[in-house]
Amino acid sequence: MTTQTDGNEIFFHTPGRHADAYPYKILVAGRTRFYHADGFVSRRFHHHTLICTLSGLGLIEVAGARFVARPRTVAWLDTSMQYAHGCHPDADHWHYLWMSIEGHGLEAVFAFLRVAGSPIFAAAGDGWADGFERAIDNLARRGQTTDARSSAIVARLVEMLVAERGEQASGEERGEPVQRVMRALRTDIARNWRIEELAAVAGLSASQLHRQFKEKTGTTPMDWVRHERMNLAKRLLIAPNVKIAAVALNLGYADPYHFSRDFRRVAGQSPSEFRRAQGQ
Repeated sequence: MTTQTDGNEIFFHTPGRHADAYPYKILVAGRTRFYHADGFVSRRFHHHTLICTLSGLGLIEVAGARFVARPRTVAWLDTSMQYAHGCHPDADHWHYLWMSIEGHGLEAVFAFLRVAGSPIFAAAGDGWADGFERAIDNLARRGQTTDARSSAIVARLVEMLVAERGEQASGEERGEPVQRVMRALRTDIARNWRIEELAAVAGLSASQLHRQFKEKTGTTPMDWVRHERMNLAKRLLIAPNVKIAAVALNLGYADPYHFSRDFRRVAGQSPSEFRRAQGQ
């Protein structure tokens, strides 16, 4: 599906039935031009998002710290964390390409490269922007090879990110406490986690974890994992011939009623209503 507004383009993609055979997926990509009138926008999508600045200047805020997105740079955001962005006050616009991705090991690479504290990568040459343009074109011309091509494009971009910064990071880097907790939650999303278990993963007390997690993500660990589960549920619900009870069980809900209650709380509609709205 394609959306166009005021010169901006957004290309949505639902991975095919064999998409899990590939390590990476591109869920949505597009071209965006921001102006001062658009304000400073705060969003939360629970995806990894890459932003390639073409012209102008952007301002990105992550966990209270601000970073400038300049031309020929790439920003990597984990949008499950608290963040906001907009046009820099010293520029008249911010023109960028972007894509939201998911895949095996992205959290580990994110932690290894210490992206949470330094989300801007200095791009060299035109390879970065070319990769984003290929991703957008791939989603615009959907076909049998879309998922395979998407995975290859993301793999190449991840390789470039690691090459740009990998030598600065320790091979033994485990990430900050909040990153370790987020990685553990995503790895075992169906587990009935207790706050004491998550505190042990972080190496903090429960109160310290609660405070640090809230500072970085804007929410609590339990609310964060609930949104993460519902984000995954949306992708499972649009798959054909998958029962709602099976989706609930896959996400750690023994009772479909409690799953439906949480889904409505987060998505604003029941799983059945969401499925019908997607044409399923």
